[in-house]
Amino acid sequence: MGGLTWQLAGFLVGLTYESIPETARDSARRCILDSVGSMIYGRYSPVGAQALEHVRRVMPAAEQSQVTAPGGDLLPVESAAFVSTVMARSSDLDDGHRYAMGHPGSFLVPAVLNYGQALGKNGKEMLTALVAGYEVYIRVGETINPASYRERGFESTSVTGSVSCAAALGKLFGLNREEMKNALGLAASFTGGLIEYQNDGTQGKVLGGVWAISTGLRAVQLAQSGFTGPEEAIEGKRGFAQAFSSEPRPERAVEDLGTEFKISEVYFKAHACMRGLHAAVDAMLALREQYGLTPETVNSVTVRTTPFVGRLSKPSPSTVVAAQSSLEFVLAVALEQGHIAGEEVLVEAMDRPQVLRTAQKVHLVMDSAVEEYVQKNPSHWGAVNLVIQTEDGHICEKFVPLPLGEAENPFSWEQLAGKFARMTKETPYEPYAGALSGQIAAFERLDTPARLYRPWD
Repeated sequence: MGGLTWQLAGFLVGLTYESIPETARDSARRCILDSVGSMIYGRYSPVGAQALEHVRRVMPAAEQSQVTAPGGDLLPVESAAFVSTVMARSSDLDDGHRYAMGHPGSFLVPAVLNYGQALGKNGKEMLTALVAGYEVYIRVGETINPASYRERGFESTSVTGSVSCAAALGKLFGLNREEMKNALGLAASFTGGLIEYQNDGTQGKVLGGVWAISTGLRAVQLAQSGFTGPEEAIEGKRGFAQAFSSEPRPERAVEDLGTEFKISEVYFKAHACMRGLHAAVDAMLALREQYGLTPETVNSVTVRTTPFVGRLSKPSPSTVVAAQSSLEFVLAVALEQGHIAGEEVLVEAMDRPQVLRTAQKVHLVMDSAVEEYVQKNPSHWGAVNLVIQTEDGHICEKFVPLPLGEAENPFSWEQLAGKFARMTKETPYEPYAGALSGQIAAFERLDTPARLYRPWD
């Protein structure tokens, strides 16, 4: 039978565009659309400028293959992958998976597009590599989560991301089964990452995917040179699953492998903040619309939830990352603005005393009923019961177990295209948002997907 990495390697090497179900192909196109929108948005943000300044100062020079990065910048492939990943993650609007945790689209799409460009791959080849990466990300992520993220504080995006990048890039580089097994084993052996940034609002969040690409690429290159990785890297007694989780489930890596494609379980985000806050934001927006609520008419907001959501309590954030991670703050912004469609909404709100005053009205209560519900439905970890008391004494209440955008309540292509249009607004790509959406909808037919990043005149 062989170890789990050997089984995964066999699946990956044998994966073809024709063997991927249309539902999974459609999900892959949606992931590309969503991530490219985030990259373009991030290209014209302060973090995007910071990333470009960094690569121009320290990254390898132009003797490497040049590819077109978001905004039309011509960069060495390693530099382009770096900036694209930082840009994709900066908006906090990138996709994710609630069982595997983390945000695979923020690095898998940049990795596949940039290295696919450099290797001259076409749309079918890139889409196949992307599905391979998502499949490994979700399956390997499920072997360690939610305990790895929730209890141990490991950053799923980088920890699991390294192994999935080895899969996606290994597919692009044409590894054979032995090489792919070694690449997966090496990536699993040397991966890492922490979520301590959630406590002080520093920038580890936007860099996790960078480490995933770097580690995955190095593992692929080493495997091509004949270096070996452990066949039981995932399930071994000193392997990945037991190292990163107190509740390891290595068998999840290969359950229904080849018959069930996990990419169709990916969620997409409507709000530019941490996914753990989205159920609460959905509840706030629903009550706001139903009752015509404003910051002036609200006396108090009680969030009845669990310690997992409660850990994100920080009513007065001082950085953008902290604002994206603050339950009180995002609810105050949602109440005032009626949306959190982009990072700039939170940035602008940080300078308004009224928003901070409204955030002080938000109180968290650890609720046994919600906790019991989550124990019965472990993947609904962001569930909240939001209770609002108005100034005239009226009580408004709404329970939200899962946020919008999950597979159970998915966004349509039209909704995602609308989000793409918002993400590209006020950028050079704005007039072409519809054309770009159309290109991505037919991604497999593109001979040169690099055109997605060409500078628009």
